Parts: sequence; structure tokens; C-alpha cells
Amino acid sequence: MKPFIKAAGLSLAILSASMYASAAEAAQKIGYVSTGPVIAQMAKQSNVSEKLRREFKDRIAEVERLEGKLKKGVDKLKRNGELMSDKERTKLQRELQSLDADYKLKVNNLKEDERKRSAEEQRKLIEKLQKAIASLAKKEGYDMILDRQAVLFASPKDDLSEKVLKAVK
Repeated sequence: MKPFIKAAGLSLAILSASMYASAAEAAQKIGYVSTGPVIAQMAKQSNVSEKLRREFKDRIAEVERLEGKLKKGVDKLKRNGELMSDKERTKLQRELQSLDADYKLKVNNLKEDERKRSAEEQRKLIEKLQKAIASLAKKEGYDMILDRQAVLFASPKDDLSEKVLKAVK
């Protein structure tokens, strides 16, 4: 009978320890943030798109100027191509080919530089968001803050998106 009592006591101790661990886990404070909309709002507030447009306006104007010049040349070739001598037509075609190559190169370089700068600005916003979330978690005693996309269900009271937006400002 004694081994049975010892086994029952041991299993009672293990059961109470696991219940204590479950109670401790249930006491964790968890929240979530809708990071996509928050980052979009942050970008809007800091005028990221306007900032990038101002940064690249000269290069965009250059590309537009080249595009206009290219269109004028193509129109001239269509309009007067049959009236031109072979030498003039060949010269214009070569100029247009050169202009087209320059245009394509500038467009590709501009797109690549815009993409890189946009990604850089996005990284800055994400870093700012992460700092705000960490600060809020520390300040309000959260054990874990998740991205809304990773949560299948959560109570709206656990949504910290507005608090994070205020903290970022």
C-alpha cells in the first residue's frame, strides 16, 4: 500500500506543478499590432512618397525630356521619312536608336534607384515601429506583442495599433 501512496503523492505533486505552470502561462500579457496599416499611416505622416518625389524630380524631368525628344524624332521619321535621302534617314534612325538606348538606360537606373531609396525609407519606418513596440511593451508590461497577421483570433481590446501610432509620433 505504501508504494501506491507514494505514487499517488508524486503524481499529485506533478499535476499541481503543471497546473501552476499553466496558470503562470495564462497570466502572460499578450497584445498585437496591425503592422501593415500602421506602417502605411507612418509613411503618410512622414510624407515618404513626397520626399522621394522631390529627391528624384530632376532625374524624372530628364527622362521626360528624353521621351519627348524621342517622340518628336519618331514623328519626324514617320512624317518625312519617305521624303528624306537615304543618308538623312539613316542618320536620324541612328540618332533615334542612340536616344532610345539612353532613354531606356536612364529609366532603368531611375527605377532601380527609386526602389532602393523606397526600401531604405521602409526599413527606417520598420526600425522606428520596432522601437515603439519595444518601448510600449516595456512600459505597459507586455510579455509578447505579435503581428496581427500571425494571430488567427484576438480580442479587439488586445489591439495596440493606435497606442503604437501615438508612440511613434
